[in-house]
Amino acid sequence: MINEVVLEGIVVKTWKYAEDLLFRIACYRDPDLPSKSLNDVPDAADFVTIRVLKGNLGAPVVVEKGYHVRVHGFLQSRDYEESLADFLKDARGAELPVPENLDPNELRAPRGTTEVIARRIMSQRNGSKR
Repeated sequence: MINEVVLEGIVVKTWKYAEDLLFRIACYRDPDLPSKSLNDVPDAADFVTIRVLKGNLGAPVVVEKGYHVRVHGFLQSRDYEESLADFLKDARGAELPVPENLDPNELRAPRGTTEVIARRIMSQRNGSKR
């Protein structure tokens, strides 16, 4: 089976989780692919999360918002549980009251996510390749 990914895009967000570096890229589709329309925007981006294990690919990886990157890697899916407390913390919108007899840290929902594990990253900023 083949599990290889090559993506190119613009870094829109970076963060760390445990020892790993994660960043989200906006990928725009090639002209020969169906366009993704979103709210009358004819060329909307697709967004993908990239994970760099231990923040290192032979040397520490540095990416910043706005960098143009090309990522070579593979897909990884994983399951996890999200508590109601975590969901409410990240949810946008009005504050929701939680009943007194309910502990939002105890109520959990199964979730799944798919991300790209980076094996090689090329970045370009201000016309210079790294």
